[in-house]
Amino acid sequence: MPNASPSPRRRRTQTERSAETRGKILAVTLDLVDEVGLRDTTTTLVAERAGVSRGALLHHFPSKTLLLQECYRTMLRQATEDIHAMAVAIDAGDLDIDGFLDALWEIFSGRVFAVTLEFITAARTDIDIMTAVRSVASEFNAALDEIWERFQVRSPLAPADRRQALTATLCLLRGMGVQYAWRVEPAYFDGLLDFWKNRVLTAILSPAPADGQGGDNPVPLRAAGRT
Repeated sequence: MPNASPSPRRRRTQTERSAETRGKILAVTLDLVDEVGLRDTTTTLVAERAGVSRGALLHHFPSKTLLLQECYRTMLRQATEDIHAMAVAIDAGDLDIDGFLDALWEIFSGRVFAVTLEFITAARTDIDIMTAVRSVASEFNAALDEIWERFQVRSPLAPADRRQALTATLCLLRGMGVQYAWRVEPAYFDGLLDFWKNRVLTAILSPAPADGQGGDNPVPLRAAGRT
């Protein structure tokens, strides 16, 4: 019996080709911002690296500002999806707060934060970039808030203090991330993170005592080990 002829390869639609081109442009833009910085990432350089004409690039992104805005949104929304995936792991019992903080440090010591620094610097004097940064950063922070609350079910802290604990943790990680730009010493940063986990978070996020303190009667932050 003769072998059946292979089915002809389905041709991609114009919509699919357009989406592929758009995705390639955004990926290249992210690479360039990481490599050469926001200032030196030009639409000409993006078009050359992506292998598209300048006209094709302008069809998808009529200005550099629009391109950079969408680049940042795409990057941080992917990071937000990763955060939501962590929530699933927490619910399954596969991720504890120690592992969660390690995962956050990977974000703040990696490309996501390095690129974010480029955008934050530009946003100080560019209202369009500031608008893009604020809107998508709020989604990322909301995802972090959601996960943080999963760890706080039996915390003795009042809700406002629990949020302060997260804010303080993020401030630490941001500061570490900035310093990591010129001080690439993993052991040094591991020590800082371990100190925060073992001395600070252990004190302020310990489960409430069995006598019922906590829950409906949350204690202030000072009573949880902070002076």
